Amino acid sequence: MNITRIVFPPLLISLIVGFVVIFPVKAQVPPPSPVVIAKVEEQKVQRPITLVGNSEPSKRSLIASEISGLVESFPVKEGDYIKKGDVLAIFETKPLEIRLREAKASKREAQARYELAQKNYQRFQELKNKGIASIQQLQDMESEQKAWSAKTSQLQAQIDRYEYDLDKAKIVAPFSGYVTNERTEVGQWIDEGGPVVELIDIDTVEITVDAPERYISQIKLDDKATVNFDALPDVTLEGMVSSIVPQADKAARTFPVKIVIDNKDHIIKSGMVARVSFLIGEPSLVKLVPKDAIVERNNLKFVIVVNNGTAQPVPVNTGVAYKNLIEIIGPINIGQPVVIRGNERLQPGQPVKVVNQDGMPEKK
Repeated sequence: MNITRIVFPPLLISLIVGFVVIFPVKAQVPPPSPVVIAKVEEQKVQRPITLVGNSEPSKRSLIASEISGLVESFPVKEGDYIKKGDVLAIFETKPLEIRLREAKASKREAQARYELAQKNYQRFQELKNKGIASIQQLQDMESEQKAWSAKTSQLQAQIDRYEYDLDKAKIVAPFSGYVTNERTEVGQWIDEGGPVVELIDIDTVEITVDAPERYISQIKLDDKATVNFDALPDVTLEGMVSSIVPQADKAARTFPVKIVIDNKDHIIKSGMVARVSFLIGEPSLVKLVPKDAIVERNNLKFVIVVNNGTAQPVPVNTGVAYKNLIEIIGPINIGQPVVIRGNERLQPGQPVKVVNQDGMPEKK
């Protein structure tokens, strides 16, 4: 095979090299990335103290049986969500139904004997008035009438008791919540007062923290508190101080403080570790930016400052949170523009174009 080689004259090669040196080929610059900015501001805020506690349900109840009986049906299991009035367990009722029928039959007999005794008493009264019957006979008729009246009342009480027991043979939930512990099973005999299930209500949760003695005078009822959970890193909730126990732990010198949080969506589970922050002390001046300005990469935090139309990352530490803002600590000045939208993928020195929330260029 013949290979043809192209040979450039030395003069042509020199001209090409000289052109590249004088006019180097520029790398393609990407178009400016659109970003939304906010300015670093300064405000007076209170610094928080953070205390650790555990979440507990607003209601916790060991549901017990009001009667004794044999469990015929047990339709719930641990973890089930139960609504108020839902059936938890049903007892065998045949023996109760038999005793109820017997009592009703006995009452009908007693009622008939009472009515007969009442008629006899009235008849003997008439005979007494005519001088035919004696006082003793009249008194005997009166005693018999009272005896059957008492017997009727006694049997009615038995009927009421059996009907009550039949009603309570179906154990229902006194409030809505989750079954956390099964305490019986089908075929088990339960004595009066015996446990059936443990039920918790977490529509609201309560967190108890131990406040040090030096802070307790600065925490008041109905104070707002910010609550975070180790198991819910992206969730920040607001709670309210519902109770301050005025008895200190003698060893730790701390006072129990209870905080309630609305939990209608049930994202907070009983027993979660909670970190409760209270605003305490005199306000101090801090630098604040919107929380969206904070970028985290490789366990480092920084904000993107817009400087001469380019992105410049500045490392910072964060401090107190205030509404939708957060304190930043670092080499950054009040009034500097920081990126709050479009900062996730910006690189150092990358050109940016400032736009508003609707994506339109900001007017200068």
